[in-house]
Amino acid sequence: MDANELLTRYAAGERDFRLANLRGIVLSPIDLFRSNDAPTLILANLNQHQQRPYLIGANLSGADLTKAHLSRANLSKADLSGANLTGANLMAASLSGANLIGANLTGANLAGAHLNWANLTGAILPNANLIGADMSAANLTKAVLTEANLSKAYLIKANLNGANFKDAYLSLASLKEADLTEAQLTGAELSKANLAGANLTRANLSKANLLKANLRRTNLTQAYLNGACLIGSDLSEACLDRANLCKADLSKTYLRNITLNGSHLSGINLSGADLSGVDLSRKLLTGINMAEALLNEANLSGAYLMEANLSGANLSKANLSLAYLINADLSNSCLHEINLSKANLSKANLQKADLTGANLRGAILTEADLTGAKLIGATLPNGTVYRR
Repeated sequence: MDANELLTRYAAGERDFRLANLRGIVLSPIDLFRSNDAPTLILANLNQHQQRPYLIGANLSGADLTKAHLSRANLSKADLSGANLTGANLMAASLSGANLIGANLTGANLAGAHLNWANLTGAILPNANLIGADMSAANLTKAVLTEANLSKAYLIKANLNGANFKDAYLSLASLKEADLTEAQLTGAELSKANLAGANLTRANLSKANLLKANLRRTNLTQAYLNGACLIGSDLSEACLDRANLCKADLSKTYLRNITLNGSHLSGINLSGADLSGVDLSRKLLTGINMAEALLNEANLSGAYLMEANLSGANLSKANLSLAYLINADLSNSCLHEINLSKANLSKANLQKADLTGANLRGAILTEADLTGAKLIGATLPNGTVYRR
């Protein structure tokens, strides 16, 4: 069936084109697409630049549309379930509310396409071009989007439950309030992506790049973020309970009001991060890098910070009572009014640390280096106040 026959039959009221062979069909307006190896579409209603072919509500389920040229076509609410659209050109096409369940869109060009409210459950989209596509409120449950390009795409409130975005490109994409439960995002490029309010419960973000991403109020419960890059990202008010953050880079991140109950933090980089007021009590933070981090008023009571790097960090009014800081580096740190009561600071480096008004009552300072430290008004381990 060629383009003229298809559109003529559609204009006559026919809607059922199930299992039709439409390989390489050209439905793009002739002023946007020309091809030497495909039949030219010559229809009066396509002579104007603003006109576009439409197959609204057509039943094309199971149809073969391999390498079809459908740019700017209006396929809103069409049934394309199980259709083969491998390599198809759907640039700027309208597929709003379309049924694409199980459709094969491998390598398809969907740049700027409208897929809002479309059902793409189980759809196959590896290597697809979805740059700037609008997929807001679309259903992509268990869809395969490996290595797809979704740069600047809109996936606001989309259902991406169990979707596979392995090695996909999502830089600057908007995924606000999207459901990414158990989504596969290993190695995905998400730099500057907006994931505010998204649900990433049990999502796999191992080795993903989330540089400067917006993750405010996201639910990352039991998420895998091991080896992920989160430099400069905003995780304020995020839930990271039981998340795996081993060897993740969270330097210069915003982590205010986050929860980290039962999370794995070994080898994490938190240098320069804003952890003001965060609760890290009794956390295993051995060898952690928190150089120049903001930890003012943070709760680190009973935390295991052996050999941790806290040089230049701001820990004013923080609670580190009963903390283990053996061999920790606290040089040049701000420890104004810090609570270090009964903390173990054996062999800790406190050179040039500002301990003004600090509480060191009962602290262990065996072989600690306090060269150049400021102790005015500090309560010493024996309970006396340093006045000199």
